[in-house]
Amino acid sequence: MESPAQPAEMDLTDELLEEVFVRLPTSADLARASMACTSFRRVITGHAFLRRFRRLHPPPVLSILAADFLAAQPPHPSAAAARAFSDPEAADFLCSFIPSPDRWRRRDFCDGRFLLSAVPEGSDPTRRGYDPRALVKHLAVCDPLYRRYLLLPAIPDDLAALVHQSDIASFQPFLCPPAEDEEDTMFRVICFAQCETKLVAFIYSRSSGQWHPVEFDGWRDLTAGTSYPYPSREPELSRRHYAHGCFCWVMHWVSKLLVLDTRSFKFSINLPPAPLSRRMAIVEGVEGKLGLFTLCRDIENAISFLFNGALARSNPANATSHPEAAEVYLPQMTVLEV
Repeated sequence: MESPAQPAEMDLTDELLEEVFVRLPTSADLARASMACTSFRRVITGHAFLRRFRRLHPPPVLSILAADFLAAQPPHPSAAAARAFSDPEAADFLCSFIPSPDRWRRRDFCDGRFLLSAVPEGSDPTRRGYDPRALVKHLAVCDPLYRRYLLLPAIPDDLAALVHQSDIASFQPFLCPPAEDEEDTMFRVICFAQCETKLVAFIYSRSSGQWHPVEFDGWRDLTAGTSYPYPSREPELSRRHYAHGCFCWVMHWVSKLLVLDTRSFKFSINLPPAPLSRRMAIVEGVEGKLGLFTLCRDIENAISFLFNGALARSNPANATSHPEAAEVYLPQMTVLEV
């Protein structure tokens, strides 16, 4: 009697295994799969695979960090983990572990890291604020959960000489997420120097450990003929927005958007599909597009409406139509704050 035919073994290549593992819903499932055998563990612990998995499965939000640690609450799936970090002993959000903590001021928070700037020499360290016009050369990045910090190298003098302190209207240091091909432990820092005749971004990369400058050539033309720095009685640039790897600012006096693409680190100008206002947000749209939500008011007809539309990555100079724009009219008593 013939023995039954044995099923053919499927030859699962590393590429096929990656396609299976990347579809696991959580990192806990991925960890359990890695313990099944050495071949599974080899694939799962590969840096390229982990970067891909993290892009598709970003870590859950634990809290909003404002004046205090605002932990996620039930029924949010992160509530249990967030509750653990609510314990004052679990993390040091004051960054008191950095040497001479009174010398540092918090400037930004992103991806679980604080960006601190040093109080300039000769300044009063007991003052709680900072001068938004001061060119800050000394910065530190802190991890409040693991109580670790990194002192960044100072912006070199030859780069800092690209701007003059007396010309600076605003100097904004902020954190930038790592590039797609970098590990999560990497980060970048941008120092955004806005002057009367030029706009310069000083960029630090943790992977290279160096600073390099990027200048926006069209800044002088945009500010020509205006009573800069407050040509329309508005702040010269709006607060930052971040979506799909781009930082965006509203230029109030010309009703345009300034965009810095963090993949190429090039500036561009975008023509928005709607009137710009303080009550607006730039969000991540489909297919890599930037989306715009803005709250508009028709005072004459006593109505409000929420405008949403898609922004091209770079609009041609004669762009006038935005077929993907839409308006949603709101009830008279509706109040929205963006």
